[in-house]
Amino acid sequence: MIAGKAVARSAKIDGGKGDGLPSIGSFWPLCLILGCSGGDPTAADPALIFEDGFENPPEEVAILAQGGTMVNGLDAWLKLEPRMAALQPRRAGDYVYGDCGEMVAWFRRVTGEENLKSQHSGYVCRHFKEPRFKSDNGRWLLADRSKGYFYYRIWNKQ
Repeated sequence: MIAGKAVARSAKIDGGKGDGLPSIGSFWPLCLILGCSGGDPTAADPALIFEDGFENPPEEVAILAQGGTMVNGLDAWLKLEPRMAALQPRRAGDYVYGDCGEMVAWFRRVTGEENLKSQHSGYVCRHFKEPRFKSDNGRWLLADRSKGYFYYRIWNKQ
């Protein structure tokens, strides 16, 4: 419905050029609200993903890698390295410990890191699903204790 209204108003938005395309000025508030990052308007903003997932101030953690999309919902991930402080996830009490196999395979695929091995004893894996949402959603937190890295994923697919 919203997209239909945007197209219907496009003749007014395009400045009379007649190409029917909305100008970028009409989309920046949407990107600001949804957390889009600079280059790719469908990419999730890693700073906002971190802020949503953790209580630590941003200066206490290095974001080593990130990825994800906001197409058909949200699916974003971060590779983190804490600096001098323990990583404190928001809603830590909602996480439960679980098997690392699926998480390790998923993070290995999206990061391309060959050193992520599913049979590694240094991993601690926690996850939770938000029961209020009817959609496919969840959060994963994989800790690699041997290297001091954390892998975090949040998703809510439509």
